[in-house]
Amino acid sequence: MIAKWIDAASGRAFYNLGKTVARWPAPFILLPLIASALLGYFGLSTLVINDAYIFVPDDGQALPDGEALAAAGFSPSGDAVAELIVESKDGGDVLFRDDVVQEVLRLHQELITTNTTSGETFSSLCFRDPATTDCVLSGVLSLMVTASSGSALRASTNLTHPYHNPNSVDFNLGTYFGNELGGVELSTDKSTILSSKALHLVYNVQTTLGQWIDTFRRVCSGFESDKITVNYFTFSSIDDELASLPSRIIVYVGVAVGLLILFSVLSCVMLDWVLTKPWLAVIGVLSAVLAIVSSIGVVLLAGQSFSSLNVAIPFLLLGIGVDDMFVMIAAWRKCDVRLPVQERTGRAMSDAGVSITITSITDCLAFVSGIWNVFPSVRLFCIYATAGVAFDFLYQITFFAAFMSLTGRRERANRHCLTCCPVLPKSQARDKSAAYRLCCAGGVSKQEGVFDNPSSEEFNKDPLLNRLLYNNLVPFILKPSSKVVIFILYAAYLGVAIWGCFQIRMGLEYQNVVADDSHVRGYYDAEATHFKEYGRKVDIFVTEPQEYWTVDVQQAVLDKLKAFDQSQYFYDTSETAEVWLRDYLRFLNQTGNSHAATNKTAFLHVLISQFLPTVGRQYYGSVNFADNNTGIAASRFFVIPKDVTTSERGKLAMTEARSIAEREPLKMKAYSFDYFLSDQVVTILPSTLQTVGIAVAIMFVVCFLLIPHCVATFLITFALVSINVGLVGYMTLWGINLDLVSVLSILMCIGFSVDFFAHITYAYVTSKATVPAEKLTEAMRAVGMPILQSSLSTILGMLVLAFFPAYIFRAFFKTIFLVMVFGATHGLVILPILLTTLRPCGQGQDERETVKESSKTTAHSNGGFPRPSYPRPHSVSPYIPGKASAINGTKPTTSLPNLRPKAGQDNPYFTPEMREWIKWVGRQKTGIDNPVVVSDYP
Repeated sequence: MIAKWIDAASGRAFYNLGKTVARWPAPFILLPLIASALLGYFGLSTLVINDAYIFVPDDGQALPDGEALAAAGFSPSGDAVAELIVESKDGGDVLFRDDVVQEVLRLHQELITTNTTSGETFSSLCFRDPATTDCVLSGVLSLMVTASSGSALRASTNLTHPYHNPNSVDFNLGTYFGNELGGVELSTDKSTILSSKALHLVYNVQTTLGQWIDTFRRVCSGFESDKITVNYFTFSSIDDELASLPSRIIVYVGVAVGLLILFSVLSCVMLDWVLTKPWLAVIGVLSAVLAIVSSIGVVLLAGQSFSSLNVAIPFLLLGIGVDDMFVMIAAWRKCDVRLPVQERTGRAMSDAGVSITITSITDCLAFVSGIWNVFPSVRLFCIYATAGVAFDFLYQITFFAAFMSLTGRRERANRHCLTCCPVLPKSQARDKSAAYRLCCAGGVSKQEGVFDNPSSEEFNKDPLLNRLLYNNLVPFILKPSSKVVIFILYAAYLGVAIWGCFQIRMGLEYQNVVADDSHVRGYYDAEATHFKEYGRKVDIFVTEPQEYWTVDVQQAVLDKLKAFDQSQYFYDTSETAEVWLRDYLRFLNQTGNSHAATNKTAFLHVLISQFLPTVGRQYYGSVNFADNNTGIAASRFFVIPKDVTTSERGKLAMTEARSIAEREPLKMKAYSFDYFLSDQVVTILPSTLQTVGIAVAIMFVVCFLLIPHCVATFLITFALVSINVGLVGYMTLWGINLDLVSVLSILMCIGFSVDFFAHITYAYVTSKATVPAEKLTEAMRAVGMPILQSSLSTILGMLVLAFFPAYIFRAFFKTIFLVMVFGATHGLVILPILLTTLRPCGQGQDERETVKESSKTTAHSNGGFPRPSYPRPHSVSPYIPGKASAINGTKPTTSLPNLRPKAGQDNPYFTPEMREWIKWVGRQKTGIDNPVVVSDYP
């Protein structure tokens, strides 16, 4: 099988690499330091945060439609340079109360009179009405300015909603209040306004946008009032707020590094001043930091931009780096301390190298699958994460391995972990002072029979957590009654997860991409509360010249209006839609110019000279004429969405608007600023399924190639799907939408989960034991504790994000927390139970019966004595049926590996359990477990 060949070849390669690193550690330490310094300096010096359209899918229609609208000379009807929403602090009316209106007018006065840095004011920069030359203001604000008080405003006219038409002009709907007044209370006639809880004002300027926006922000943020609350927004607010996140999160990166160093040191500390490895734990975290710096630097030098979403990558890479460190240290501890440093490093690398190679490959490929995602933010994140995992792997097998070999030299010389001074073992320091014995003594004694000699049972005792896993957890989960309980709990977990999947909410909302204390969040929260009944205006536009004076074109426009009237997602166009052509035709009929409706010359003349300068002033921005006014080059009309209270309803409204607009014979386009989010909702599910499908397929192939068992890969895939279903279901119940953040989390889930599954599965299928319970015990002893440590270290690395005041980073923590909990549970409980059902691939029926009978005999004859574990891959291969024995040409009558110690000498490879086993077998008169002990040299 190719997996076995790859396993053997990679084991030999890492063995040789380990010996090389241990022999010449200096270059393997210096080169990563130099590379990180150069890549960090030259790469990070080019760092520029660019969040422009990173949340917009490549195949989204909103961006090209918006560009086409701008190219036709139109400003989006629902957009503005600067906007603000005013609410009263007591939650009452903001329209007719004198004290509130006075505060609104005071704010307005400050906005239009405050100078920019170049000395200009809003009055000199604003858009002006072509007929009156006054600055164009929000309709309700103009009424407030004219009335100067709330009571005067109420007395002057009866305001109606959503359109205010005081002159009752039949061919003009009037001033649109649907997006200016929110939380409106109407009288019994369903139109007269009694009160309004929110006021939406817009300000547009023509030039020096940046300077005036700075002035607008300064005024709004500094405005103090005990009557009103002001939530403001500008067209650049989201980009600016996103760009501010990286500088705010730097301190959190430092805290995460500190937490991981503390956790790593505590995990590596032993009650022995020589064998404990605090500095090696620090180096493990430092290796991850170097990988972060190098990966970001090399990707920036390759010309990629950096988005604010990528600031979560350091937390992710810190967790991955520390995970690999724990695997390396676990392999180091399994090797005999009496081995030469080069040999011990080689064996540790051979043991751990294959595991971290599998996990690094799976992590890289999981992120590689996201590089083809349609969202630029996902692609950028995956590019940086892939490079980070690759550098982390490279530095683990070079930089960290070199320091591990230096730690081995220190241990072999019996030097103190802090001072590096030679100290005495505890068994030889009995005549020293209590302070020396407490703070200095430690290490390995060469005297036989003492507790700190490698041949003693106490010296080789595993850590308590590890013993709990293989001595307590394994027997517990293999009990039939425990399996029933676990099955019931798993069914409950899966049932709740599937139910959660059906409750999923899709899309990333604007208020969730910025910090909680951002003015953007306050603005969109207020908009969601008060302005969803009448949604943002939708532009229905055409950019090609049309003959609007023909009956066919006129009827095509009226047919589209009829289609919008019949839609459940839009208001009746006769009451809400602003359609210049419909109102112009009414104007022609009522003014006795009906003949001009079908005559090009008269149509254009009356439109330009009579309609637009008077009652049709509001349509100046809806009709663009060709050169010399010889035709109409482009035009548009507006429709109003109804009750867009959820992202799903917004998606359906967008889909229907585009469908109606694109109908023949007059093909038009539909655009709204909200369609950027709706495009995301449309795309997120299919793109997620595609990306996850690619990632799972890649993981299947990798595991099939690298794990030497043909069925184990299917079990890993099953567990992987189980965790992903759980992640999607439970994150929904935890308040997380299916958005760009959760897509990245699902990819990380695949990578991390395969890490856990690869560790436990690889250890299980490569175990030399024949009884499933023994194989699982050995596997749990080898990788159980690293899996737990990896889970905890990753959670700790991301823990600080739980306290960062931004949804996207809290969502990262929540999803990674779920991944770690579900991954560790599946890796230590669910998958081990499934693995015990495996049998060796390709094994014939006779061989299976032989193994079965051998297992039964062994279990009966050993009297329940626990079998030792044999560190992989340094044991001599066991007897293979059909192959002649190398010992005296006969088959050894033993199920133990043939370690072949020198006759009459103690073998340094024997663990205490193995020595006790041999002593016990030697006391038996008969038995198939009686080992054959001969010299190493035939």
